Amino acid sequence: MLSSMIDLVADCVRWICERLESRNLTSDEEVERLAIRYLLRKNPRFNGVLDFVSLVKNSVFEEPISLSCFFPDRVEVGEGTLHARHGANRDSIAVKEMLEARRVLDSQDVIRPILSRFFGVNAEEEGVLLKFEREKYIYTVFISLIKELFEDLPYHTLLNEAVKGVNEREVRHVILLLTERTPLPFVVFFRHYSEKVRRAGILVWVVDVERESIDPFIGYPPEKDLIGRFKNPKLATEIESLWRVKIGEETEEV
Repeated sequence: MLSSMIDLVADCVRWICERLESRNLTSDEEVERLAIRYLLRKNPRFNGVLDFVSLVKNSVFEEPISLSCFFPDRVEVGEGTLHARHGANRDSIAVKEMLEARRVLDSQDVIRPILSRFFGVNAEEEGVLLKFEREKYIYTVFISLIKELFEDLPYHTLLNEAVKGVNEREVRHVILLLTERTPLPFVVFFRHYSEKVRRAGILVWVVDVERESIDPFIGYPPEKDLIGRFKNPKLATEIESLWRVKIGEETEEV
């Protein structure tokens, strides 16, 4: 078990190294979020997420598995602390990534009770997923940013395929997105990927942390009583009619 954990950590660190290859600074929050997204790809139901993330961060910041991905210095900025390669200066990209990762990580404790109220049952942790077991259906939920979903969708599709037929109750996979300042990334994602999401049977919803509400984006739950618990139950239908475009039509890039 320990050797498999070490191997998984080493592979995750290599993956993070590739992503940060051109960067001189990163943050605790960014590396933690990347480690969670790595598990989504490799083993979303991994038992021991906290220990795994801690080992990954220790390798990147304290005791390196690879010197090519070692950020031992600390740089204090107004928004928090960045980890830097030797001699690096402030990096606006690192600050931006830190704040975005922090927003997802800090939202977890607020979103959990919102989801519990929505589904009417308490959440169970299953690796990087939250699981809600209802009488007829099981829902697995992964909390994400829309910018992450452009890259992570294939792994959600694989995860969704893997659970079919595993349980007596049907399992529905939900990607729960945080709200953004502009609808543009949602429009672009919908136009390019809504059909893939539907064919995969994945549900994509949006959570407003401040208002403590959930709305449908792509797809509705199969249980009618849950539909009435959305703040705007008709939103997914309205999006469908407003944002639908012909396949192949060019759209503005995010």
